[in-house]
Amino acid sequence: MKFPRTSKSIALLVMTALSVGVLLHLPLGARAGEAIKIYIDGKVIATDTAPVIINDRTMVPIRVISESLGMDVDWDGVSRIVYITTPEPVQTVLKETTNLNTNQWQSISILGESMVSSKELTRLARENNPSAPDLAALYISIGKEYGIRGDIAFCQAAKETGWWKYGGLVEPEQNNYCGLSATGAAATAEEDLRGADPERVWFEEGCHGAFFDTPATGVEAHIQHLYAYATTAPLPPGKSVLSPRFALIKRGNSANWEDLGGKWAVPGYDRNKYPDFAAAFASCDTYGHSIINDYYKKVWKPNDQVSSQNIAITPEERIKDLERENRFLREQVAELKMKL
Repeated sequence: MKFPRTSKSIALLVMTALSVGVLLHLPLGARAGEAIKIYIDGKVIATDTAPVIINDRTMVPIRVISESLGMDVDWDGVSRIVYITTPEPVQTVLKETTNLNTNQWQSISILGESMVSSKELTRLARENNPSAPDLAALYISIGKEYGIRGDIAFCQAAKETGWWKYGGLVEPEQNNYCGLSATGAAATAEEDLRGADPERVWFEEGCHGAFFDTPATGVEAHIQHLYAYATTAPLPPGKSVLSPRFALIKRGNSANWEDLGGKWAVPGYDRNKYPDFAAAFASCDTYGHSIINDYYKKVWKPNDQVSSQNIAITPEERIKDLERENRFLREQVAELKMKL
């Protein structure tokens, strides 16, 4: 499905009929300026752009509605077309491999402990950019606080920023290492932070993406965003929301790094090489695979014993990950009960 884009706003589309459990709620006797709420299957949906009524037609953000219904949305700025597609189910098969240089499916969990030191990550970054900021230790330590693989998150940041050379929409002074809220439309400085701490997170008019007050805040916002994708658990005790898009994520939809293709990044594959996402995924050539194949494998050197085994996560290892998450949830429940 595709829609030609006819306005400057990246996600507005006139909808004359709403279906599939989507409901627009206008307060009784609503007047101009009053908020219009969108409900999908009885749940109110937070949006980047507020719905508006123009000439008796309701304009709603098509991206958030489509993604909430499980579809992928992509904007082609050259042809000015919005693509909406229903993801095809992907059958993943664990394959034997001898090392990370083979282009194989690696089911590596987003949750877990880092396996590469900050020293090695810094060395890799400086090899590709001598001026790269010293962020590796932050990714390792903050990742540990959230139970996230900080070493691989660092590699994702390297991918998103081009080894911190930037050149895209986001600027270095934003401390935004994963393109948070850089959707293609410049900010107005009036964006909804959706609960994020306004003392540490903000938008500036004419700029793309969120600003964070320190590098540590930027790293934590990145880790926190991954946390939203990887688990449905509440934030760790004492943590406040820093990602302005945290509330927009369908929680727990990506257990592994390879699952981020088509979700964190859309479409998440090269349309010039593959007919659809499923074909790219089968070839291990999606956004998520690239984090592992093009970045992490340059620094992770499995020993001979590990390299001769199946490096994809085993059912036993996945059980341990789930047990670890379950213990974490029980601890949080206990702490919340003590506050009651």
